[in-house]
Amino acid sequence: MVLNSNRVWKVKEIWGCYMIVKEILIVLPTDLKEIVSPYLAQRAQDVGYSFKTVYRDEPMGEQAVCEAVADVDGYVINLERVTEAVFAAGKKLKSVSKIGVGVDNIDREAARKYGVEVSNCPGSNSNAVAELTLGLMLGMARNTQNLCNNLRNKIWAPEVGFELRGKCVGLLGFGNVGKQLARYLQPFGVQILAYDAFPNEEMAKEYGVTYASLDEIAAESDFISIHLPLLPSTRHVVNAEFLAKTKRGVYVLNMARGGIADEAALYDAVQSGQVSQVATDVFEKEPPFDSPFLEDERFIILPHIGAATKEAILTMLGMAIDNIQSVLEGRGNRHPV
Repeated sequence: MVLNSNRVWKVKEIWGCYMIVKEILIVLPTDLKEIVSPYLAQRAQDVGYSFKTVYRDEPMGEQAVCEAVADVDGYVINLERVTEAVFAAGKKLKSVSKIGVGVDNIDREAARKYGVEVSNCPGSNSNAVAELTLGLMLGMARNTQNLCNNLRNKIWAPEVGFELRGKCVGLLGFGNVGKQLARYLQPFGVQILAYDAFPNEEMAKEYGVTYASLDEIAAESDFISIHLPLLPSTRHVVNAEFLAKTKRGVYVLNMARGGIADEAALYDAVQSGQVSQVATDVFEKEPPFDSPFLEDERFIILPHIGAATKEAILTMLGMAIDNIQSVLEGRGNRHPV
């Protein structure tokens, strides 16, 4: 070990010479330190890399990221915006990997310009997100959030809810999360429709899913659950026109990305009664402290915690490090995006 400016460098002795090994920057929220520190210590020992781990309560700004990447070979990205300036500052940077799936915070064109491989961690958090979605769906069916709020305010007002059995669930997106959610939904006796840009009939049959168009999902679904990637083609795919075609009183869930749903259109649809409730873990602007969603209890709002389970965090972190290690050791990009 060599200590330098509060940093610990791992070194190897080769032919009597000490050589500094590859270094990976990892930026994580402070509240994950207790969960990931033992894992990172063991992983550093196993792979012989140095981990420059930064724990913060808020995402780093561009200048701070530029300074942090100046002397590293790889970068495990969380919520920071990784701009062209960051890639320009990373003189040794060869690989970045996003903890999770969505890479809309990474300038991939700039990455290509500077020869940096970009990867993500597909499937690593699908179980966590699917479990959260199912839990919210069940809670919406029984209006648990509002009943809890009533009771806290000393209002005893039982309500009659409904069961999932016999209902129709429309999935916008049938990737890893959509498939896992379909698997969890099967025992409830629901009809499952799915919209996907790349339909796979064999896969649909395995999960008890029927592919449908956006219009068909809007017209037939009691619950609409969003699991699409955020792309130019999917931005605001759930908009006023789409919502006008839904069953009156539909329930909408968004566990994907805020930009996929037009928040103004969602808000208006709830006010009109076209949508009964919205559960969202994501927003177009985060944190959404100026959003009208915060003022209406028909919106179940969460602070982007879909992947926030101990199991998913460690799986994502391990996969991100694997992705970077594969590039740095000449084995190629395992999950390019």
